[in-house]
Amino acid sequence: MNFFMMHKYQSIEENLLYDAKVLYSLLEENKSKHIDELFSEFAQKQGIALSISIERILFLSLSFLYSTGVITSDSNMIKKVKL
Repeated sequence: MNFFMMHKYQSIEENLLYDAKVLYSLLEENKSKHIDELFSEFAQKQGIALSISIERILFLSLSFLYSTGVITSDSNMIKKVKL
């Protein structure tokens, strides 16, 4: 599955870049959030129920954000990097 392409048969939660944007917008400046809290807020904002497949995609989105250097992680606490 190509997570970077959208088509009409794919749900919005399967788009890695869109999910990364939503997760990044949920993080506040200079405040860490626990990964479970962040995923719960994502599900509430999107109006979906969390499942194993959704959490897997959210972890991939966080990995993408981490690899680009816009977030940091310290034992399940996620924080925005000041750019």
